[in-house]
Amino acid sequence: MFHSGIFAWTGFFFFSNYHLNEKGVGLALIGYGIPGLLSGPFLGKMADRYGRNKIIPLGITVGAVSVLLLAMHLPLIVSCLLIATLSLAFDMTHPLFAAIITTLSERKGIAIGLFAFVMFMGYGLGSLIFSLIINMGINESFRVFGLCAVAGAIFSVFAFRNEK
Repeated sequence: MFHSGIFAWTGFFFFSNYHLNEKGVGLALIGYGIPGLLSGPFLGKMADRYGRNKIIPLGITVGAVSVLLLAMHLPLIVSCLLIATLSLAFDMTHPLFAAIITTLSERKGIAIGLFAFVMFMGYGLGSLIFSLIINMGINESFRVFGLCAVAGAIFSVFAFRNEK
């Protein structure tokens, strides 16, 4: 919910804060795919070495800090780099959630299907929730979402403490 709620609104963020046109918004968001491409295998090895119980809370924290920094209306290039760190946070959490799901049932196909369903419902729900608070302003909405992610990061330390 957190990642999709934020990412669904980042185009509007760049439009309203930096007055970018469609092409500019697209270029600003292009960094979202780079961390997954470059760091995917490395993140998997990190999870194997240190454990999902460390990487997932760290990923949520990286996402929270990224959004809180985005809310500060920093220079455009910094905000573009923060989009890449937001993507890194996504890459540190979602694949590991999928790995956890496959351990919960002998019927892995059904588990993965349920995970995909819940994940995409979360995407829509995150964007919807964000739309309910956007009237307070894009930067303030990012702050609220960032603080919720901080709470989620703290909760995840306890929720995943027994995960390997």
